Amino acid sequence: MGFLVAAACATLALAGPGAAAPAKTPAATTYRIVPLAPNSFPAGINNKGQVAFTEFVGGLPRARFYDGATVRDLGTFGGSSAVVNALNEQGQVAGTAETAVGPFHAFRWSRTAGLVDLNPPGVGNSIATDINAKGQVVGTAQFTPPSPRDLAFRWSPATGMVNLGSLGPESESVAFAINDPGTATGWSDGPTGPILTQAVKWPPGGGLVPLNDFPSIASSGLDINNAGQVVGGAAFDSRLNDQAFLWTREGGLQGLGTEPSFQSWADEITEKGLVIGQLYTTPSDRNGVIWSRENGLLTVGTPTVDFSDTADANNRGQVVGTLNGRGYIWTRATGFVDLTSRVVGAPPDLTLFSGLVLNDNGTIVAATDAGNLVLLVPEACHALPPVSGPVKITGAARVNALLSFSASFRDVDVRDTHKAVWSWGDGSKTAATLSGKNGTGSVSGQHAYRAPGIYTVRLTITDSTGKSSTAERKVVVAESGTAVAGQGAFASPANAASTGPRRAAIGNFAFLSEGARNAAVEVNVAGLVLRSTQVDAVTSDGARVSYSGQGTVNGRADYRFTLTATSGAKTGGKDRVHVRITHTDPASKAEVVDYDNGAGAKGAAQKAAAAEGSLVLGEGKFTFGSR
Repeated sequence: MGFLVAAACATLALAGPGAAAPAKTPAATTYRIVPLAPNSFPAGINNKGQVAFTEFVGGLPRARFYDGATVRDLGTFGGSSAVVNALNEQGQVAGTAETAVGPFHAFRWSRTAGLVDLNPPGVGNSIATDINAKGQVVGTAQFTPPSPRDLAFRWSPATGMVNLGSLGPESESVAFAINDPGTATGWSDGPTGPILTQAVKWPPGGGLVPLNDFPSIASSGLDINNAGQVVGGAAFDSRLNDQAFLWTREGGLQGLGTEPSFQSWADEITEKGLVIGQLYTTPSDRNGVIWSRENGLLTVGTPTVDFSDTADANNRGQVVGTLNGRGYIWTRATGFVDLTSRVVGAPPDLTLFSGLVLNDNGTIVAATDAGNLVLLVPEACHALPPVSGPVKITGAARVNALLSFSASFRDVDVRDTHKAVWSWGDGSKTAATLSGKNGTGSVSGQHAYRAPGIYTVRLTITDSTGKSSTAERKVVVAESGTAVAGQGAFASPANAASTGPRRAAIGNFAFLSEGARNAAVEVNVAGLVLRSTQVDAVTSDGARVSYSGQGTVNGRADYRFTLTATSGAKTGGKDRVHVRITHTDPASKAEVVDYDNGAGAKGAAQKAAAAEGSLVLGEGKFTFGSR
């Protein structure tokens, strides 16, 4: 299965050591947009421009791979869902796919071998989190079903899946990253068992090396470069206050200057030693940070005033992320540059929410307010798909009310003609009304919904050469004007999901309730698709609404959730949404946190209780009883 996205772009060569020095005032870099897919989350982009990502389709995640011309579905092991977590320079992808009988297994995919199941017989659920240049994969697996513990593993074609062990006989462990020499890093519960963890590394020759002396609720190694330098978050003393760290063989565990923050961690370290991470000044005020040995710590924006994330860094010293809801690229020389201002050939109302991943050529994968994932190419391109702006709605979204939908679009190939289709999310589709010329146009349509609920509207615009792009948004339809409702996008921190990709993401949410009727909650974020099956409680005080209940995650039942939305207009702050998703371990009966955007690296309930969650981006909004 493949979706044509083909684009012809000039080749951008990296300057070698002997290259001439650049001019003192180089021309500002601009970007062409290559739309990839709606409602998606990237795992990585390599220097060939290949992208691995997860797309949410019909309430389920699907693993995707963009090879420079076509988006391919990577399939499953007979189940309905798959998630991509990592990509290497060879175009090999690591992730997790559902089996026909229920468990999910770690996989490695390549063009030549296809989807390879990494599980040996007898191993239960497993998740692949990273892959190195040699094709070695790390993650976590349940080696002892039916009473499983999650334990870190390393896999290669020669060794198969190897249990890396933990610090104690009852402890669990997870490996998050592996470098090219084969050393992995992650966390292990302490020797006395669950709750408190230590940052650890697993050398390629075997064994387990703790990196900090004080177990805490969130200590973990999160990334490692080929020099063996490890970054993450850890407790440095008996206060057990987790802070960003750098570990080296020569210097041991070193703080990055983030204290006295509430909490911080380092997400990534490049081969040049540039570190990015996140810092919480308070439980609800988050800023990205950038650190280097030469220049120390730089905070992105002003704490408690600005909101920011750092999402990825490359070996040229470029960093991408989001600052106050707008994507940026940063270098030491240029400072922070708004990515939206550097895009050529896009609709004027399109906003880039965040730069998410980038390669050493400076090509970026970004999230937009049109609900899709796009490639930003810093070079001349033609034969591109059309680019849609965000879908806009006119009218009150009530049952049987006729709503008007519209979007603008641009196409750099001005001779193309276009057609468009609306998919309304209720099983119906209609051809769109389209007007425009010379590569600029608009699309419109009307639709009435016959039942209350949360619907996903998709607009697909196709040019005369067969290339297309899709924009997406949620529509929350109520029966009356007394509904409590909301929808929008939010900036998810890098450590919010307990396993899987450890990078910042853009998620989306929607909620609805009318007294005790029609209650529903939906969340898509970081490879997780939550759909409520039962809302047990709804509380609202006019400024804040909270939902709790039961639901499915990636099509699987027996999950619990809470979603709290806080209106900035009513509280004198900013609109925020806090999402917490959990399940019960079948053996220990303990609560397991799957996602929490107000907690530490292992989803600590102690810190989550006080957090207000993430900033709501763009035109997302809440309505408390007056639609």
